[in-house]
Amino acid sequence: MSTVTVRRTRRALALAACAALAATSCTALNSASPTAELAAKAPIPASAARHGAGGANTAQVVAAANAFLATLSDEQKDTALYDFDDAAKKTGWSNFPTPVVARNGLKLGDLTDEQQAAALKVMEAALSKKGYEELVEIRKADDYLASLPPRTLTPPTGTPTATPTGGGGRPPGGGGANFGSQWYYISFFGKPSRTGEFTLQYGGHHAAYNLTYAGKNVSISPTLTAVEPMQFDWEDMFYAPLEDKRTATIGAIQSLTADELTAAEIDGSFDDLYLGPGHDGPFPTQPEGVLVSSLTKKQRAKVTAMLKAWVDDLDEKAAGRLLAKYVSQYDKTYIGWSGGTTLDNNQTYVRLDGPSAWVEFSNQPGASTDGVHQHTIFRDETADYGWK
Repeated sequence: MSTVTVRRTRRALALAACAALAATSCTALNSASPTAELAAKAPIPASAARHGAGGANTAQVVAAANAFLATLSDEQKDTALYDFDDAAKKTGWSNFPTPVVARNGLKLGDLTDEQQAAALKVMEAALSKKGYEELVEIRKADDYLASLPPRTLTPPTGTPTATPTGGGGRPPGGGGANFGSQWYYISFFGKPSRTGEFTLQYGGHHAAYNLTYAGKNVSISPTLTAVEPMQFDWEDMFYAPLEDKRTATIGAIQSLTADELTAAEIDGSFDDLYLGPGHDGPFPTQPEGVLVSSLTKKQRAKVTAMLKAWVDDLDEKAAGRLLAKYVSQYDKTYIGWSGGTTLDNNQTYVRLDGPSAWVEFSNQPGASTDGVHQHTIFRDETADYGWK
């Protein structure tokens, strides 16, 4: 057994003991022991206080996380728990199907019904009602793709201009066994704590959430939400995941005048996300687009509606505070586009770039189905994977 395996196994056993004692921290552990990394209270970074907005429902998320961890075996805990700064955090999410890019933590399809329900309760606590419903619908879309027969497609060449994402483009398409809600994973980077810093990572094919908590502060950066197809009927229900994001984004960019649209055009073309999976930066030093503060009140309201479509996926109180922070930065926030500005154009790309908020909306040609589908990303430039 490797040193890393021994360390992580000991760490998981220590956490299991803590959970059994219903303790909020393992103060009896020797700080020099291998388990101290996760057992001790991690200090909240000063940058979280500067850039965070507060209002996070951290206690509820921690309670749900501990309830989920209590359902696991020691071996499963070892798989689900990572050190906060483990490099796997940045590589274990993608817009490719899960078998193509390995995810971190525990596969939901390998868990019991009780464990799966407990894992989803963690996400239900972390997200708003709207945000959780969107996650459920994205998972349903993957179940729908799983029902389709596989087909062979030639992946398109090309990547976002100048800066490929590493997760850009598309693999050969179709449906089948590589898709489905069972191919979603959950993991924790750092011990879930009301007072320390930890990241909840959850995702599969077309969803990836990196939710970092530090006391009452929360970051949702980066969060990938995508869907294929845009609309579908499945098990006698109609679904249209990301409808709010589509409507608000197209509404915001189409609110610009002809002159503003000309000024807002971003150089180059994009066949996927610029700062998507596999490419965490750097953020552009020179924003492109038109300054949001230069727009009319009605236009600014449409930009705010666009922002809300992503921020409101988070628990309501924290979302409201974060949105107020991002809106207050409109004098340094830009909105731009490339390729097209309509929903039916598979080249349409829209970007919002502020001192904090970063949003990308990228139309894609169908990979597994005909028609257009979307990839989107939300990042906070001051709180990517947490605060530094």
